[in-house]
Amino acid sequence: MFHVYFDQHDKRDDKFIQGREAATGMHCANDRSRWASVAALVHYHTFSIDDIDPRRGKEGNWGTIDKVYHADREGVERFYSSKPPLYSIILAAQYWLLHESTGLNIFESPRLTIKILTFVNQVLLFAAILLLLARFAQERLKNSPHFYLFLIAIGFGTFLSTFAVSLNNHVPAALFTLLAIIQCHHVSKNNDTPWYRFSLIGLYTAMTVTFELPALAFLCLVGLWSLTIDFRRTVLYGVPPILFVGAIYLGATVIAHGSWRPPYAHRSDGTVLEVLDLQAGDTLVSGVLPDNLDLFSETMPGMGDFRVEEHPQPGRWRIYDYRNNVRYALVRNDTTYEIRAWDNWYDYEVNGRKSYWLPGQASGVDLGEPSRLNYLLHIMIGHHGFWSLTPIWLFSLCAAIVLCLQTDKFWQPLARLTLALTLILIAFYVFRPIQDRNYGGVASGFRWMFWLIPLYSLLLIQALHSARRSVLIGTVFVLTLLVSIYSAHVAFLNPWQNPWPY
Repeated sequence: MFHVYFDQHDKRDDKFIQGREAATGMHCANDRSRWASVAALVHYHTFSIDDIDPRRGKEGNWGTIDKVYHADREGVERFYSSKPPLYSIILAAQYWLLHESTGLNIFESPRLTIKILTFVNQVLLFAAILLLLARFAQERLKNSPHFYLFLIAIGFGTFLSTFAVSLNNHVPAALFTLLAIIQCHHVSKNNDTPWYRFSLIGLYTAMTVTFELPALAFLCLVGLWSLTIDFRRTVLYGVPPILFVGAIYLGATVIAHGSWRPPYAHRSDGTVLEVLDLQAGDTLVSGVLPDNLDLFSETMPGMGDFRVEEHPQPGRWRIYDYRNNVRYALVRNDTTYEIRAWDNWYDYEVNGRKSYWLPGQASGVDLGEPSRLNYLLHIMIGHHGFWSLTPIWLFSLCAAIVLCLQTDKFWQPLARLTLALTLILIAFYVFRPIQDRNYGGVASGFRWMFWLIPLYSLLLIQALHSARRSVLIGTVFVLTLLVSIYSAHVAFLNPWQNPWPY
């Protein structure tokens, strides 16, 4: 919470300045969700954040809306972080080492502990991205003025620098994206490439997916690229690391949640267990078991002591079976009622507190954009625009189009890969349901495309190289760079705020 010290007259910071709430170094519900999981793993040896989420006041604000509610292996319903657990496990291992070696406690010294771990997991990774890109650029741009313009652009003009101050999955995803492409460069340019580079391509692309699930498209496209270079070694050496990382990712999810699907995939009802006519359904809603409900079926074993809970969505109720510690969804259709297996982990009301993701609870950008056309425009050139907030990427886009027409063994596939991924991601997010068309929540840019920044940075090298003799293009680039730097740093103190044009 750097802004606590930079702007002590901001009323939003009164609770910190007056000592009513501890400054923890966490920025928003997103990173609090991950830190709560880390603290729970180390101090309570569980993935459940039941004992972490309620902390407020002098202990700092640990509450988060990015959580799910489901039964553990004993049938007891608990809160968990909605974030994929593998990254939390990696962070928890680091925190455990820090805690055991120095005695630092995330509850007693949250800001120092969190800033140390954020530095290791964000700042150092961002620095690695800069060094790798600089090394790549020096081969092409040498020590020309354009080389230094490129360094300024990647160091200060992208949202990776903005988000490096807060725990997030985008910076690690960007690093692994870049590492995979560097290996692709080696295997594209050298006919006698050693086998381990194909293994590294598989490893790095798979790791990218663990941080950004839509990067499955990246894994597939890079896999095709690698197959065209050397089919046999791609299969023999590239596939096993992918399977290994995939097994670890799914295993971590099963251990944390008892399901191989990540929490994001548990957002709707399960299979239909029983179908009731309208009269029987009305009877059940009133709290009385209908006579024709088979209480001893395999799907609903012996439900007797139960309650029916009202739901904010019309025609929907929650049923909780106390005898078996099982929850069901009751849904009314035109002519029947359906009792469905419970599989919506975002649907809960506990001690009077409703899930933020229930109808009527979300606000602002989280309500979603009703118009797909407006959403398309805004994520490209509007208030969350990938190219409007960071217009230097327009040069990368032009370079990609030109390189697609050339025959270079590395730059042509890279350009095609970048354009294909851009189109795939835009289509994927535009055609999501309305609740997912929320621009990535409260964030200073369209963060779901940040992991593409290394690809656009590499293409920017080619753009600057091609325009090195044009004063006009150089001037335009400097102007776009100034806009990009402003967009990236207007939210420097806290990247989890809406973009400046919003």
